[in-house]
Amino acid sequence: MQVGRRRQMLARLAAAASALSVLLAIISRLTGTIIVVTQTSYMSFATVAIIFAVYFVVDGWADASRKAR
Repeated sequence: MQVGRRRQMLARLAAAASALSVLLAIISRLTGTIIVVTQTSYMSFATVAIIFAVYFVVDGWADASRKAR
């Protein structure tokens, strides 16, 4: 099934935000300093971003299925 263009872009944006958050958490961990927020906060943000990415993809599939009927 095809996911709509907007939902696909939102899912990619959420996945990119999650990857950036994980990268910042790793850098923060390796340097031993706090970069803006704590490492736990970065990982929490990454988790929420991945959940949103999955939501946008699943919602896109459901919408495509609904339109196909």
